[in-house]
Amino acid sequence: MHCPLPALRLAACAVLPALVLSGCSDSPDEDDATTVTSTHETTVSPSTTATVSTPATSTSASDGDDELVGEIAEHFSTLAPASLFEQLDTCTETSVDGSFDCSGPDIGQFQFFDSEAKAASTTQLLTELRSSRIVEDSGERIVGWSTLGTSAIITVVDTDKGQVMQQLISTDQEDPRQRIEELGLIDSAEPSSEPAEPAEQPAEEPAS
Repeated sequence: MHCPLPALRLAACAVLPALVLSGCSDSPDEDDATTVTSTHETTVSPSTTATVSTPATSTSASDGDDELVGEIAEHFSTLAPASLFEQLDTCTETSVDGSFDCSGPDIGQFQFFDSEAKAASTTQLLTELRSSRIVEDSGERIVGWSTLGTSAIITVVDTDKGQVMQQLISTDQEDPRQRIEELGLIDSAEPSSEPAEPAEQPAEEPAS
């Protein structure tokens, strides 16, 4: 399960006042009938116009999304492999400067941050909180997750560039480490924990 898009909440807030207003009317029945007729006549023309203009609008929006996704993939290339960015369909800039929400139907929603302050605070959380786990730390790139209840935030930090990528998942449905490997954020090959066998010592020659 992935974090829902913030736009859905905004859309719901926009629709509710409209529904409340539409249910309120002090006009007589005759006025209601007139209103219905007028609404019907007004709707005919826009529907015809929308049918003609919709393909052009959709094409333009699609081109814009593709362009922004490509820019995000190039700008944050050290955080994730190209295969992850190829599964993103849309990216939108948020109200936070240097922050972007990106999503794809098969890969879920991700947040990207271009902020040294965000990178520093996130690194501190990953390295100091007991609820956090780090699976890779090269000094320049840190990969891990932080747990809160039944949710986990998968995080990748580029400490040199001051960039962060995060995804919210449910630990009831997905294991954070496995999800990190599925996304290609680390090498899935686990290092061997068995001690190495000692090298063979050359046989000592008998003293003459």
